[in-house]
Amino acid sequence: MAGSSEPTRVMVAVNESSIKGYPHPSISCRAAFDWMLSKLVRSNAAGFHLLFLHVQVPDEDGFDDMDSIYASPPDFQRMKQRDKIRGLHLLEHFVNQCHQLEIKCEAWIKQGDPKEVICSEVKRVQPDLLVVGSRGLGPFQRVFVGTVSEFCVKHADCPVITIKRKTDEAPQDPVDD
Repeated sequence: MAGSSEPTRVMVAVNESSIKGYPHPSISCRAAFDWMLSKLVRSNAAGFHLLFLHVQVPDEDGFDDMDSIYASPPDFQRMKQRDKIRGLHLLEHFVNQCHQLEIKCEAWIKQGDPKEVICSEVKRVQPDLLVVGSRGLGPFQRVFVGTVSEFCVKHADCPVITIKRKTDEAPQDPVDD
């Protein structure tokens, strides 16, 4: 853990909402961020250094918004640029809030399997704590969807706090976030 004179370094894994047409932070990562501000940071902004990590999952077929299986190199460049912009907007949301509250922060984007990348980044960056949101899936859904938060609890090289989204904020399909 950080010494008393050093701020506590908290890594916060953030992701976009999976609800179509909803270009915002997911319900669970927003809940985790809000919880962290109200329960950990409180009025001690100088005592924390937040580290925002967004892991983008490469699209398996590369065609999120296209009906064609054919594409030119410029099509792929436009898709990569679109994904980068969406990731930057997501991180900007959290960084702007931190700056308003005068909380020191950093933010970056990685690509890959979120659970693996988050644990790898924890090992590389060595935060004092990892905060992740949880959709609160039931056992049946966890088998088919898997959960990043459970994996991080088992494999991250630091303490992990998982924050479940509020029941009244859950979308109709609990897999959505």
